[in-house]
Amino acid sequence: MSTEQIIIGIVIMVLGIFFFFNNKRIGRGACKLYKKFYTEKNLIIMFKIIGIFLFVMGLVLVFVE
Repeated sequence: MSTEQIIIGIVIMVLGIFFFFNNKRIGRGACKLYKKFYTEKNLIIMFKIIGIFLFVMGLVLVFVE
């Protein structure tokens, strides 16, 4: 194992512990955020942006070697 893998593994374990022990607070906050963020108007705009991004990336993959 390299040092990079060990550091990444430790960071992932710390994040896992954080999410495991703070799941109620994170759940409440995420619920409030999603209710504000994912409205019909915002979703329409987000899907247009994603569609344009995917189309452009497809063009890049087709024409660039």
